Formats: sequence, structure tokens, C-alpha cells
Amino acid sequence: MKTNVNNNFKLIEHATIDSLKIRCLLSKVTILDTSILDEKTKYIISDSTGEIIEETKIKHLSKEIKFQHYSIKVAIVSQYDFTLKANLDYLEIYLHSKILEENYFQGITISNIEAIYQKLIDTKVFQISFEDFLTSKVNDVDVKKDFLCSNEHFKDLTTYLKKIAISSNRRNKGCHKYENGNIEFNTRQTSTSASPFLKLYNKELEAIERKSEFFDYYFNVNHFRNLKRIEATLKTSKDLKTSLNISEATLLNLLKCDTSQLNEIIVKAVNTNLKEIEAIKIKKSSKIRSNNLDKMIYLHITNMIDNQKLFFEDALKVTLEHFENDKQNKYRMKQKMIKIYSEEIATGTNKKVNLKRIELLSLIGWEKV
Repeated sequence: MKTNVNNNFKLIEHATIDSLKIRCLLSKVTILDTSILDEKTKYIISDSTGEIIEETKIKHLSKEIKFQHYSIKVAIVSQYDFTLKANLDYLEIYLHSKILEENYFQGITISNIEAIYQKLIDTKVFQISFEDFLTSKVNDVDVKKDFLCSNEHFKDLTTYLKKIAISSNRRNKGCHKYENGNIEFNTRQTSTSASPFLKLYNKELEAIERKSEFFDYYFNVNHFRNLKRIEATLKTSKDLKTSLNISEATLLNLLKCDTSQLNEIIVKAVNTNLKEIEAIKIKKSSKIRSNNLDKMIYLHITNMIDNQKLFFEDALKVTLEHFENDKQNKYRMKQKMIKIYSEEIATGTNKKVNLKRIELLSLIGWEKV
């Protein structure tokens, strides 16, 4: 750890760019270090036949520009342009927010892009003007949002998301939940606008276990307690233009997008991967209870849990929406529902009242409850 590192972690609650691929026209680039970048080592992304090399294979073959406890991958690639009917060569930069070091959690923004550019140029591996750098094309953009949440509530949330995820029989599609509570929808490689890649994961755990060298050096990981992250990907230039309403998928146009536009990428990915809640129909019951209101509440809750297959927290939220204009009665109804559920319906630790889940579902942007 750096000796001067104190509590320099600051939670950024809005959505920011975590990583992206920048594709600079090689004709605009001067290669300075041929031990890292050499035009003789060129990867053909696609040719006139339309055959395409997988992105993961190119990244595996790419070279690294090394920094203090992290690296940035770069590669020279060639892609066939069907409009020009010619192969165009590019420098691809697989940029991620570790290049910001102590400011890692800020994400890549319009305000820090010049400093990022200068840090790359200072390595003397390649040279490109700042203007050409900004007008380079981008794709494979990861947008992230960090939030604080206990491990217990996080696992409850991802268990619920697994339950309401849209299922798929296709390989690498659908939802996968891990034992540590992390959850992924689809994969980066198979991500499309109809099936976008989305993941929620324990950032504290990642910092301790998987990428500890970087985080140990630039941060005090003890300050990451309960830190979680949701992340969504826009894979192609077309996805970027459509989702962000930009004319060209350039670095500058991407960075001009505000935080609400970036947040909408996450919200859309969440809602695309989750099912709609079916319409609720309350069945009649002949069960006799002493108080008519309590009887109706008991029947209502029991039906929504046993027949509609909802969690109690969902049943509570759906019910209380009908009391929006009467805060006092809304509060009384909420307390009465929780009391009847806790005393007469709930059984086992898996049916404890969990109001935190409702808060977290709202935080990540799910619009269907």
C-alpha cells in the first residue's frame, strides 16, 4: 500500500464509464515502441468474406502497457470496410478506469480524459494528437454504478433477481448466480441489445480476492465495506448510437453524455433481463376470522404469496400503492400487514420481512414493481 493512502475512497452514486475500447485509425498514429506495438503483428478482425475473430482472442493476443500494479492492453488490428471496399488498420486501446489510480471510482469522464490521454502518451509507446484521440471510434463500453449494501441484503436481492430473470435455453444466454451472491445475465461475448450483458457483484470481495494488488496499493480496502456494483455493457457502435442518441460512436460523443443517459443504460439492461409481474387476482376464501379487515388482509397476503408466488415485500409494495394519497392510512396499513404476516403467515428464516430489498430494487432501476 502507498504510505500516503488514507481514506481516499469516495462513493460515486451516479453511473459512470468503467471501461471501453477505443479504435484509432492507424494512419493517425505514430508507433514509437515496436517491442509493444509492431505493424508486423497485426490481427485481422474481419476480411472481405465477413469472417470475424472473437474479441476475447484478440485481447488475449494483445500486448500490455505496464503501469504501477495494472496494465492497459493495446493491439494493431485490421478490419475490412465494406463501404470503402478496403482493409483499414487501427490501434485498439482497451481502456479501463484503473488508469485513474486513486481516482478509479470516478470512472472515465469528459473532465479527466485529457489526463488519461497524457498518461498514455507519456509511456512513449505511440503518439496521436488529442483531437484525433477524441474523434476515434469506441465500442464495448461498460457502465457501472456503485452502491452500499450488506452481504445479507445483497444475496437476498440477487436470489430474487434469479427468480424473476427471463430464462433461456440458448448457450451463454440467461441468468447465472454464483455462490458468493454475484449474478450475471448473458455474457459479454453474446451480449446484444435484446439480451444485454448485466452483472451485479461484490466489489469489496473483488478488491480483496481477485485484484488485490491494485486496490491494496491505491486504497485502503477496509473502507470498501459493503461496496457493491452493478454494471451493464453496450457492445457495438450501433448500440451506442441508438441507446445514447448520438450521431457517431466517438469517444468525445460518448463522454458528452450526462449521468442520466449512462444510468439509463443500466436501467434498460435490468428491465430487459427481468420478467413482468403477472396481474394479481385475489381469490375468495371461506375462512372465518373475528375482524373483517384482518380477514381480508390475511386472505390478500396469503393469496399473493401462495398463489401469485410473490415475496411478501412485493405484496406489501403493490398493496400500499393504493394508499398513495393518504399517508396516515398507508402507514397504518403497512404496520397491520407486517404484523399479520409476521405473526400468522411467515414461517422459516426465508420468509422474514425484508423491506431493504424494495429499496435496492429501486436503486438498481427495476421499473416493473
